[in-house]
Amino acid sequence: MVCLRLIFSFSLSFFLLLFVVSSLGISPALKNIDFYPGAEVNITYTALSDDPEKVLDVSMGGDFAQYATSSVSTVKGTTSFLITLKFPMSAEPGNHYLSVSLSERPSESEFIGTAVQIGGILTVIVPYPGLYGELKLSLPDGNVNDQIPVELRVINRGDQILHLKYISIDFISSGGYVARTLNFTPVDISSPGDRYFRKYLDAKGLDAGNYLGVARVSYGDVVREVNQSFRIGSLFVNITNYTDSIVSGGIQKFYVSLENLWNSPNYGVYVDVNISNNIGEHYFFRTPSVDLNPWEKKTVESYFDTENLLGIYKVILNASYGGKSTAVYGSLLVSKKSNIIIYYVVALFAVLLLVLIYFIVKHFSRSKKK
Repeated sequence: MVCLRLIFSFSLSFFLLLFVVSSLGISPALKNIDFYPGAEVNITYTALSDDPEKVLDVSMGGDFAQYATSSVSTVKGTTSFLITLKFPMSAEPGNHYLSVSLSERPSESEFIGTAVQIGGILTVIVPYPGLYGELKLSLPDGNVNDQIPVELRVINRGDQILHLKYISIDFISSGGYVARTLNFTPVDISSPGDRYFRKYLDAKGLDAGNYLGVARVSYGDVVREVNQSFRIGSLFVNITNYTDSIVSGGIQKFYVSLENLWNSPNYGVYVDVNISNNIGEHYFFRTPSVDLNPWEKKTVESYFDTENLLGIYKVILNASYGGKSTAVYGSLLVSKKSNIIIYYVVALFAVLLLVLIYFIVKHFSRSKKK
């Protein structure tokens, strides 16, 4: 009884905490700014609270907190306030952080510990000395014959202008050869600054499968590279697995595993299962239909009567989808339950026999040494 009370109390506190968290927020939650030596920057933050009487304390932390001041120390309800950053004349290159937090003041009627703190993170990016470019490549999955949008972002993280000499992206197939190449016009990128390079990859004539996009950018004596894998799909549903052994007698479950290799949904996919042997026995059933999301794998459960089946049968599985079909050929072993139990007993006996032989050999080896 005590345990149930503790569980109830903890659950109630947890759900109250979730409610409190959902009613409090800060904007922006994440923000990046560039570093300018000696400059002063004002950032507007907004406290988001559905309780206009709740007092929220404003605090700051992080390695750049020493350079920051707030226009207010407390806020109520939904209120905007200013954070002022006075940059030093110099700082270590890389990313520096300032956290801006809002903390509730719990009242006497609230649970201890239910008052929450929520915060936003401000990232100050200090440039590296000399030439330094950062590359970000975006390549979504697509389908054969699609125009796949490609985006390369080059960010100048150094303190000098980037004079880009060439910008290219190679698309490498799973076989290791370059299937396509996109080239872009060279540009200069100021410090700080960035540039987006966007084109479409024409997937017409490409084979379906896995690809690797490799972007290269040259500036000064440096060649920077970034890569990302992506997939090009085709209208194809693969049968990856199925039930290949089953017990004879009554209605039994039969499973078929499917995989959608298309970057689009496939609706109403079903599998026709044909089971036959050399003496003219023939059985047929159809699985329930399923919907497959892009690249989704799913196992379909079906049933069929095995009352008169026994032995090894040929199996043909035919998946139908979008006016196309996939066929897989295999076999199905139908055994009596008693036979399966015998197989397990024989296997267990064999394992025990091997263990016994091992200990006998080990015993005689020790005896000979003595």
